[in-house]
Amino acid sequence: MIHYTVSFEQANSHIFDVKLNLNFALHKGQEFYLANWIPGSYMIRDFAKNIVTLKANTKGFPVSIEKTNKSTWHLLEDVECLEINYQVYAWDLSVRTAHLDNQHGFFNGTSLFIGIRNYEAEKHTVIINAADVAIQNEWSVATAMPAKDINSHGFGKYESADYDELIDHPFEMGQLKKISFEVKGVPHEMYFTEAPARVDWDRIARDVQKICETEVEFFGDDQPPFDRYVFMTFVQKQGFGGLEHMASTALHCSFDDLPLIGEDNGKIDDNYRTFLSLCCHEYFHCWNVKRIKPARFIPMDLSKESHTELLWFFEGITSYYDELLMVRAGVIPKESYLDMLAQTLTRTLRTKGRFKQTVTESSFDAWTKFYKQDENAINGIVSYYTKGAMVALCLDFEIRKLTDNEKSLDDLMRVIWNQYGKKGKGLGETQVQQLAKEMVGQSMNDFFGKALYSTDELDLKSLFDSVGIEFQMLSQYLHNEKGGFSKKLKSRKSVSFLGITHKADPLGAKVHAVVEGSCAVDAGISNGDIIIAVDNIRVASPELDKTIARIPIGEKVLISYFRREKLFNVECLLTEGDPNTVYLSFKSSLEGDEATNQKGLVNSWMLGK
Repeated sequence: MIHYTVSFEQANSHIFDVKLNLNFALHKGQEFYLANWIPGSYMIRDFAKNIVTLKANTKGFPVSIEKTNKSTWHLLEDVECLEINYQVYAWDLSVRTAHLDNQHGFFNGTSLFIGIRNYEAEKHTVIINAADVAIQNEWSVATAMPAKDINSHGFGKYESADYDELIDHPFEMGQLKKISFEVKGVPHEMYFTEAPARVDWDRIARDVQKICETEVEFFGDDQPPFDRYVFMTFVQKQGFGGLEHMASTALHCSFDDLPLIGEDNGKIDDNYRTFLSLCCHEYFHCWNVKRIKPARFIPMDLSKESHTELLWFFEGITSYYDELLMVRAGVIPKESYLDMLAQTLTRTLRTKGRFKQTVTESSFDAWTKFYKQDENAINGIVSYYTKGAMVALCLDFEIRKLTDNEKSLDDLMRVIWNQYGKKGKGLGETQVQQLAKEMVGQSMNDFFGKALYSTDELDLKSLFDSVGIEFQMLSQYLHNEKGGFSKKLKSRKSVSFLGITHKADPLGAKVHAVVEGSCAVDAGISNGDIIIAVDNIRVASPELDKTIARIPIGEKVLISYFRREKLFNVECLLTEGDPNTVYLSFKSSLEGDEATNQKGLVNSWMLGK
């Protein structure tokens, strides 16, 4: 058995002390390694760079161990047993790595646990020692790793069946708020770190329980595919993010995302809806990517990139259902779902990169493009999350159309779960297309060729027409207009728009990105420029877009900006924004049998009935 002991007496210095004990003989040349990336986050992160010191001994006598590359070490002599002591610097407040201070501690196993080559199948134990700061402040431990011998606060011994399981159970430590519920008889726990006062914990437990139950039922099972599930959420002023694991998830959210006691339970604001969608997304990953996997991820090689074209399926389809299943769970109304869907479509249509990169290319190049975005990302790439969700929507409706609404994407997901996920069998790069063809009884090559392997626009208007929903694409005039649900069709004239995204700066509006083909490009405005005036009148970020919108299309304006601390003035010939802002609304003109039929289609789609 392989033993790790984690201590954190140096919390103020953000140092985890780790001791690795191997009570068996090892030969010269034995390899040790640390992961270079973490599953679910497709970028090389070089976790070994955070190892500060590393020393080895056998029975108290020093042992020579040599580093052979950035994340690999080799033993230089035979030993009867081995102890490795090393320190890990932990100051990355994200869900991907490790973070430690005198307020809390968090780590993923990929950041802390050095692996032993050819011994990955052995049992691995972890002892978490409570530091003085933890005892004095009554910290607790949250993790889904099976406990073997722990105290009432969770400190003590845990055990994993193998190394893969070991690194798939993150740990959160601190003054934790815990809420619990059951899903189909399986315990679920939610832990919150640094949450604000007066949060309505009962409401959160109630809503997340409904979502989890809906997801289990979605996949057609009596119980979820684990014995216990843990949500770990770090709450901060501005935060968002999540990372999936086999029986848990690590989340970040903002203070405003959590509902407070006394608020109207009958209403759900955008912030709380965002948090619930995040929970729904990561929980769905328990099936889709943690158990249904690309064949190229079996086995998982964490030393280098593992390229697959299927992230559109694993992230895009999950992004589609993380909104749809909330309305099926009854935690949001149909109008709220359409609001979220319209915003997802808008985010996709805002990127000129959708005309240059297919969703499968986006998936394959995630390592170097999606996870390493720069100011030109809006023009050069498309997101496999949002474009993948759009493809999932269209695939759902295509299956319904070809089967006269007898089958849907729901059915395809259950086929994939039963034939692949449950059996531990990896999905081939084109397996989804083949399974869809078998289910509908005819070729879907034209659909998949367009949706996955081309940059052609998908016909969203016809899709929404089929269920009695108005689909509008309005010209953009605010850089942060999201689109959404509207009770009735919107009517507004096109107005001038620079075609930039920007943020507040003490001097004015700092340009973040410039949209290809916009009037800002023609005027030579670039990323990093700080716009300070329009027609010699000072302007700030919150008012820039509205100031431009008041000036007629085709007029020239004088834009004043700083670049590299030097003032420039340039004339800009204003043009209108692209039609990329989506609004959805229910058609009010339908009557009689047509209205009844459309209502049935909407319920079949949105409610799964």
